[in-house]
Amino acid sequence: GTWSVFDDKADPDKGLMAISHSPYAEIRVVDKAGKRYLIIDGGVHTIIDPQSGKTHFPYVAVVDLARELFEQPGEMLLIGLGGGTVARNYARDGWQVDAVEIDPVVTGMAHQFFGLRKDECQVHEEDGRQFLLTTTRRFDVIVMDAFGSSSIPFHLVTREAFDLIRSRLKEGGVLVMNMESYGWHGPLVQVLAATLGVHFRQVWALPAYQPQDTLGNVILFAANRELNLDRQWQEMLPPPGYLQTLEYRRDFAWNNRFAPDTTGYRILTDDLNPVQIISEQINYEARKGLHRFFERKELTW
Repeated sequence: GTWSVFDDKADPDKGLMAISHSPYAEIRVVDKAGKRYLIIDGGVHTIIDPQSGKTHFPYVAVVDLARELFEQPGEMLLIGLGGGTVARNYARDGWQVDAVEIDPVVTGMAHQFFGLRKDECQVHEEDGRQFLLTTTRRFDVIVMDAFGSSSIPFHLVTREAFDLIRSRLKEGGVLVMNMESYGWHGPLVQVLAATLGVHFRQVWALPAYQPQDTLGNVILFAANRELNLDRQWQEMLPPPGYLQTLEYRRDFAWNNRFAPDTTGYRILTDDLNPVQIISEQINYEARKGLHRFFERKELTW
């Protein structure tokens, strides 16, 4: 059935624009200091300017880089819709976008509060791995954005899952995975890169933050081809304000890309996958930072 996006605990005057409990999660939309946040089970999934709809999440600009690996727009599959900013950016660049989002409340929030138009993205309301198993389509880019700080769907990050994803990529296709890590070289980055390396010849990690020993987003790019961008980087004297832009964060991530050292890291499998244990510190640090930022406990949990 359809789940209501609103319930009577919403308090727009205090910045709590919407709150809903779905069968899968607690979802909140919070406005604070001119930005709008989508918070799912205590993890921030989307940040936009509610007036312009533009993203304030640096990782989105890094995910957008994958478009530049192709000469023309193609087909993109997004696993985990969130507020829809990744889907919207690709769609407005001419890409055909499909998204898999298991939670219809999240989809409703994306349309109602985050500016995603229904004609920009075909949403499939089911589990990501189940969709990959049943579809016969192949995509130029598959973006995995289903990982909040509160949890990682373990069945999406195994050797078997990555083999399935590889089979749903076209020749020259690219897998992009957004994740949070405590440190650029944190154990989650290494173990996911090791598991990706079973099926993908090239695995890059692109850090979307600094300093490198703190918490932030790292985006993994995986492909069975060379990943090179033929682009003009900023001049030696960048324009005023460049260091405060998402373009800077995007360029920073690409210029600091690295192949993770996977020596000694176990491959995650359907039978043995301790990813929830590995991500426990990330969850703790992310929640601590979230509570510090929002201050008022009624806005988060």
